[in-house]
Amino acid sequence: MSKGRSLRVFVDLAPLSPDGGNGGARAFVLRLLEALLDRPDAHELHLLVKPEAGAVVAPLLAKGAVLQRLGPGLDVEEPRRLLRTRRRLLGFFQPLLELAAPDRTSLKRLSADVLLSPLGTAAFHEPGLPHVVVAYDFQDLVYPEFFDPDERRRRIGFRGDLRRADRVVAISEATKAMAIERVHVKTERIAVLPPIGGPLRARLEPREVLNRLDALGLFRTDYALYPANFWPHKNHERLLAATARVVREEPDFRLVLCGALDEARETLHAKAEAMGLAENVRVLPYLDDADTTALLEGAEFLVFPSLFEGFGLPVLEAMALETPVACSDLPALLEVAREAALFFDPEDVTGMAATMLRLEKEEETRDALVRKGLKRAETYAALDVAGEYHELLGSARE
Repeated sequence: MSKGRSLRVFVDLAPLSPDGGNGGARAFVLRLLEALLDRPDAHELHLLVKPEAGAVVAPLLAKGAVLQRLGPGLDVEEPRRLLRTRRRLLGFFQPLLELAAPDRTSLKRLSADVLLSPLGTAAFHEPGLPHVVVAYDFQDLVYPEFFDPDERRRRIGFRGDLRRADRVVAISEATKAMAIERVHVKTERIAVLPPIGGPLRARLEPREVLNRLDALGLFRTDYALYPANFWPHKNHERLLAATARVVREEPDFRLVLCGALDEARETLHAKAEAMGLAENVRVLPYLDDADTTALLEGAEFLVFPSLFEGFGLPVLEAMALETPVACSDLPALLEVAREAALFFDPEDVTGMAATMLRLEKEEETRDALVRKGLKRAETYAALDVAGEYHELLGSARE
């Protein structure tokens, strides 16, 4: 890096979806990049983005980020499989290949100093370019049946790239443990930083909360909330079964679901109706940030029955908004919530229902969880995650 020039960090946002297809990672990455750009000593961020997601990064461009459009004939072309395979070769073959056939898609030709891959892919990895990769989870090692063959192959390749990366950021100690034990990433290359890209979700004005809930048809309605994309590991079907048990005791119980993936959402909606839960379960699409905040603030409690998580940001966000939490007893969620949530086995429908009924009926339990949850949220809110990323990116180049 030339003296007096800002560090040029190229950020691989090729997988960025124009809607909610990236789940919680999307919100985290956008907030993190905004926080990095707001720093007085900000690195120069170059965003590798496909045209269909250009509007998503417009606020970042307004703050000084540089757009690098992705696609054939555009600013940068995503490396195809043959080139990706070539870049992963080790030893003396690399310089020989470079002499015989120069890599004309290399980011180094654009004066990249560091590559940051924050969205679960490392397609732009290249020898000699310092590479920082974020690892969210290794779900396919536990539930391979949730993924088609192409996605399993992609994840296998991604794990190989993690082993080649200069630095790996694990979003929790649970993810770090799997990276070391199951993926064989070297311990000294791993840093643990939670997926918090700035302040935790901030409260809305009370009137705005009421207006947004009214627009969603939830004003003056007590409800439990589960905000999650309709992926298999989110365990929605067992949650419906548990809800059916709760409704037998509490006929007025309401559950609100929201998330991306239209086809899966419609399928789940049909199952709820077939189970006789049409009046008890609302299935909403992916909502904007403010509507999601209003839902979290208005909920009687958050229920989070996921089968696998690398962190579980909605749990922490609910705590910050003084909403009590019931969630799966997964290692990552136990790490995040500790004593500030009620836990259940996500495969035990009876236990899940009993926990939900407890929060539905016991006001004292809800109040105690709110107090403990605020303390947990304050602990995480005090962390300067963006500052840690800033330093990490700088040290990767040294």
